[in-house]
Amino acid sequence: MLFNEVIGHEGIKRRLLASLQTGRVSHALLFSGESGYGLLPLALAFVQYLFCTGEKGEDACGTCPACRKIQKLVHPDVHFVFPVVKMSKGKLSRDFLEEWRSLVLETPYFALDEWIAAMGADDNVQATIYVDESQEILHELMLKSYESDYKAMIIWLPEKMRTECANKLLKILEEPYPGTLFILLSEQPGAMLPTILSRTQRLHVPPLHPQEIARELERRYHLPAGQAAEVARVARGNWGKATRIREETEQNIYNQEKFIQMMRLCWKREMMPVNAFVKELAARGREGQKSFLSHCIRMIRENFIRNLGQEELVYMTARESEFSGRFSPHVNEGNVVALHDEFERAYNDILRNGNGRIVLTDLCIKVMQNICPK
Repeated sequence: MLFNEVIGHEGIKRRLLASLQTGRVSHALLFSGESGYGLLPLALAFVQYLFCTGEKGEDACGTCPACRKIQKLVHPDVHFVFPVVKMSKGKLSRDFLEEWRSLVLETPYFALDEWIAAMGADDNVQATIYVDESQEILHELMLKSYESDYKAMIIWLPEKMRTECANKLLKILEEPYPGTLFILLSEQPGAMLPTILSRTQRLHVPPLHPQEIARELERRYHLPAGQAAEVARVARGNWGKATRIREETEQNIYNQEKFIQMMRLCWKREMMPVNAFVKELAARGREGQKSFLSHCIRMIRENFIRNLGQEELVYMTARESEFSGRFSPHVNEGNVVALHDEFERAYNDILRNGNGRIVLTDLCIKVMQNICPK
């Protein structure tokens, strides 16, 4: 990927180019931010410029053999590590390279749930970087590079590493082989081992500017300016979310319909229908439950802001805004903190493998107590 193909982040591009052109490249870089902000595209553009053997100025040439191989994600000296789901085909990144390449070439702005779906894994599992991956990394880096003076190891979501895996990489991160480059792409750097963080040079990647997203939506999908601006505003700097909102995916529609259903059932305090609701939601698996709860957390925030009359700070689609017109008065100073905390607690419980039906039933009871108190 070329730098000019990465959406926005002109200041970060200039900073990365300066380090490449002056030869001041750290052996271990950590890009932090949401995947939809462009962590992977920036990493790919950085590596392509570094490996490029053609004439390059403000960007890689894009035509030399190294550039063409990196653009197809097949360069023998560029390695990828990412969370996987243990399946019959294996539990190492190399076992899922075909699916990885397919998804990255389709869009490098994807989120973890999209990657899990691309692997064909069950929704009720969590992706992990297993301890065996550390041996694979050490083996790859021990070998001499094939075609370049460098070997690059791009690790997507290193916070998903098992502790044993992370510990085995400490020494090589501190004393890497000559020409070795680590690029870690993290959404939650605080969840990583402090000893890993201390060995990296950190670069925070902020959200994209809404105008950058709007322009790209108009260019790629020929959206009218008004619609592009609305989608960009709701996406809040995340290009991956912007594309999903544009398509109004089945998951987005489902989450909003279930949020509406949940609020109405909790308002009426009807436990039998609530039990049926919880049973259906629990059957969608852990990732589906996390997606729903994330949507609910966002809806609580947006409805509260709308209730305060701060329309310019509200980020909702037309579908979400329609229900909000009637619902927002019921999210106020008296219950917003409690509601937010209960949804956040439920999300964390699901994240820690809590029983979905128990967690969601308890959540509905707490919402009943706060959304329509006696």
